[in-house]
Amino acid sequence: MKKSIVLLLSLALVLSACGSKEKEKAPAEETKTTATQEAPKETPKEPEEQKMATAETEEFAFSYPASWQAFDLSQLNQPAIKAAYVDPAPKVAFADNVNVAADNSKLTAKENADQVVAQYESGALAASIKDFKKISYTDAANNGGILVGEYTNAQSGVPVVLTQYIVPTGNSTYTMTISYGKESYDNGGKETVQKMIDSFKLSSKAFAANGTEKTSVQETTAKTPSGQTQMADVMVQIIPSVTDNAGEMTEKTYNYIVSHKDLFPAVTADSKKAAKASVDASITSRHLFKNITPYLDKMVQVSGQVIDIEEEETEIGTIAIIHVGDENDNSIVGLYMNATGDILEGDEVTMVGLPTSLFSFDNVGGGTTNAILMSVSTVQKK
Repeated sequence: MKKSIVLLLSLALVLSACGSKEKEKAPAEETKTTATQEAPKETPKEPEEQKMATAETEEFAFSYPASWQAFDLSQLNQPAIKAAYVDPAPKVAFADNVNVAADNSKLTAKENADQVVAQYESGALAASIKDFKKISYTDAANNGGILVGEYTNAQSGVPVVLTQYIVPTGNSTYTMTISYGKESYDNGGKETVQKMIDSFKLSSKAFAANGTEKTSVQETTAKTPSGQTQMADVMVQIIPSVTDNAGEMTEKTYNYIVSHKDLFPAVTADSKKAAKASVDASITSRHLFKNITPYLDKMVQVSGQVIDIEEEETEIGTIAIIHVGDENDNSIVGLYMNATGDILEGDEVTMVGLPTSLFSFDNVGGGTTNAILMSVSTVQKK
């Protein structure tokens, strides 16, 4: 099972790629985009050329250009993003866009902005952002802050002006990110950006303490410190590529990984020992193929021969896909966020990790193979 590990981290991590993609697929006539976010209440606000509409959720509301369309959040696989809108008919190979994300950061707006600048300037996101330069940071009402920067979109070469309105609530942080092509920004976009910022309002629910129980992966991410969720969020993004969109990470698995972040991957002697100690030895692949649901937050161990193994160097480190045929002749495909050392095809290995999803793929014989996707904590050659 050969698969390229394609990390579509664009809008999810650098908040820009949806513009390029919409440019590629936008037809001449108006298109409909199915959104997974809450349906906004669109109300024209101005009779002038740049009319605005209003997006409302239980947590926030803001205005955006009425001609923009809701972006399908399922394409992003980034639970922290709560809403996104994009220009469906850009004039260049980058579409102006806005999104609102939430996390449980308790940093000040300035501290959040400094982290963003450091990340962008480090080149860690060079696959999407090149030559980032901070233009300004200004304090805003309610302990908020506004960060403005410029960069070159690596996919299209288009200069982009990025504006982030960062609003801490004490228990969480909401960030509105507005990305405009520089030409568009200089020709009326700057004024529209200010309108969007001025319109952004948080509800009482957003300011409430984290006492309300969340029921989805998207909402769980908003409750959890961003450092804890980073690896889980990246894994959520990779899984559709690994499984040809046939698999996904459930809330149970996501929450377990977030709560045990030191185990994914387990790279120290102590974390490896902890991972092995967490294994429920009574669970076999036969149990998982019968019904995976009860075991989505249970650590299991599988052993067998490596049928196929692939590693790829990415901007966030080495990622490996390990296809193992176990002692029950079942296929287990491991997603391991680390290098595998000297493990090669044909070797006998033991993997420890979380059952994540049941999926299937076409095999070389012309049939279909059912497989369990595992989020791997440790992998060891026998």
